[in-house]
Amino acid sequence: MIIKKIKLKNIRSYKEEELIFPKGSILLSGNIGSGKSTIFLAIDFVLFGISRELPGTALLRNGEKEGHVELEFSVNNNDITIRRNLKRGAETVSQDAGHIIINGEKHDLTAMELKQKILGILNYPPELLTKSKSMIYHYTVYSPQEKMKEILLSKKEDRLEILRKVFGIDKYKRVRDNTEIFITTIKQKSKEIAAMVADLEQKSEELSEQNQRKDEIETSLNEIKPEIEKLKITETTKKKEIQLLEEQQKQSQQIKHELEKIKIELTHKNKDIEKIKEEQIKLLPEIEKIESEFGAMPLQDPSLQDQITSLEVEIKNLEEQILHTQKKSTEFETRRKSHEKLFNDINSLEICPICKQNIDDTHKNEVSKKEKKEIEKLNTELKALTLGLEQNSEMLKSKKEKLLKTRDNLGNQRIIELKKNELNSKKDRLSYIQKSLTEIKSSISMLNNKKLDLESKYKENPELELSISNKKNELESFSENLKELEIKKASLESELKTLESIISKISQEVEAKKTKKDYIVKLMQLREWLEKQFINMTILMEKNIMLRVHSELESLIQKWFSILVDSETIKIRIDEEFTPIIEQNGYEIDYAHLSGGEKTAAALSYRLALNQVINTLMSTINTKDILMLDEPTDGFSQEQLERMRNILEDLNTKQTIIVSHDPKVESFVDTVIRLGKTEHSTKINI
Repeated sequence: MIIKKIKLKNIRSYKEEELIFPKGSILLSGNIGSGKSTIFLAIDFVLFGISRELPGTALLRNGEKEGHVELEFSVNNNDITIRRNLKRGAETVSQDAGHIIINGEKHDLTAMELKQKILGILNYPPELLTKSKSMIYHYTVYSPQEKMKEILLSKKEDRLEILRKVFGIDKYKRVRDNTEIFITTIKQKSKEIAAMVADLEQKSEELSEQNQRKDEIETSLNEIKPEIEKLKITETTKKKEIQLLEEQQKQSQQIKHELEKIKIELTHKNKDIEKIKEEQIKLLPEIEKIESEFGAMPLQDPSLQDQITSLEVEIKNLEEQILHTQKKSTEFETRRKSHEKLFNDINSLEICPICKQNIDDTHKNEVSKKEKKEIEKLNTELKALTLGLEQNSEMLKSKKEKLLKTRDNLGNQRIIELKKNELNSKKDRLSYIQKSLTEIKSSISMLNNKKLDLESKYKENPELELSISNKKNELESFSENLKELEIKKASLESELKTLESIISKISQEVEAKKTKKDYIVKLMQLREWLEKQFINMTILMEKNIMLRVHSELESLIQKWFSILVDSETIKIRIDEEFTPIIEQNGYEIDYAHLSGGEKTAAALSYRLALNQVINTLMSTINTKDILMLDEPTDGFSQEQLERMRNILEDLNTKQTIIVSHDPKVESFVDTVIRLGKTEHSTKINI
């Protein structure tokens, strides 16, 4: 495939432009954002249509209702022109019908029909028709940067899955998966049939034994029936004997139990007597002590509480009088100070502050005499209040002291009352325990008489318990034998009842199982061939292809990386999961720790190696002659840019299109197409 021309109308920053591509190496040059990468996206769109990765909204120029891309290229000496159209709807941008012209013959086709036609022209596998993107195209002709990162930085499982799809060997895994499903179905079917015929021999033997078994059952039943009747009679007799012995044992146990209860009760009564005596011995001296204390205690005065109440009322009244006197004294003091101030002020006053007239001495003398008289009157009243306050304070102090003493007397009187109550309580307790002592002694006498009576009736008989145990063991043995015989009889009768029905069915089952057994043999032969030969064969085929891919891919990656990074200290290889491993001075380093130029060199080496290996393995595809590189030298030093020339020469493709804004690239390409952007529109100048 060689691209000749591309026409863009209303595609991103292109209003209406046409680019002509010669053979050889071509550079799309221009500043960042000038529309260089749009050319690659337009080629992608015109070949394979819109997708989730390349939606119509990302292609159609803003504000425009429709646009198109038309691409002219040659494949195997056939001139082909393909055109795809975009149309803006109410909410989204969709593909409209387009056309393809092959050697002058035009065909109007839908978007899906165009993709199917292009896949056939490029000789890509037809299963790519249902996929949104062509993996072969993106890993041989044009790889967006995110696609290379997906391989370089993804998990090893995801990377292997991508490479299997890229190299078209994921079909072996699908074949194995489908084979495993088929084998599982065979196994399940074989198990189902095997389960159905597992008892074929047993059924055949059973068929010949059933009549003999019937006679054996009838003979056994005739022997069991009289033996069961005999055992039932013996069982009834033994139950009656055990019942009589248990009645005797029950009476003896009741007497023994009563004796035990009386002994325990006597023990408790004797302990109670001991406790009562101990308490009696303790109470007597305590009572005597309290009675002796009463002789030294003062006589009780029942009026003490009334005295306290009266004193509290008197104290409260005195406190209120003192407070009233203090308030009145403060009031008189304030009034006296007011009159004194007025007296002092009037003598020094010359002009009335109200009428602004001169004040004569006569008027001043009258006012002064009046104020002095009021001051003397207030002094007399204050002196009387002070004297009354002192008397009340003395009286209050005396009352409080008397109240305190009276409260102490009342407290002592309450202590005497408590002692008295304690004495009465102890006397009552002494009386009660003396009465209890008499009652307990009487009760002990009665219990001893009852004990003597029961002891005369109770006689130990250990042989009785042994006899009951032996007879119960015998009865249990008889009962077990009887139960076993009855179960055996019921089982034989049930077996005999169903035997005739079983015999009639066995013959039909045996014939059906023989037919199914022959079918199992055929299924097992097929399963063995699939498991031991077919699956191993697909694994070997896949392994051989992956080994070849690994060997060729690693060789090419190392070759181009060594050209781009001319250093003995840093090398690259790929492990079994195709993960790029960077080694510096013999130590592995992470891809993220490389410099920008080294990262670009590793990614470009991996990218070009994939291109070469895919083209080699899939030799019939028709895109081997073209290569597109988007900013392949990003981060390169000047020396690396010089080495890029050698790589392009080594690739030896018929047409290589490079997008770059680095002017150094111009020195080693055949053609430079310059792109410029003004007022949101890209123009082309060769």
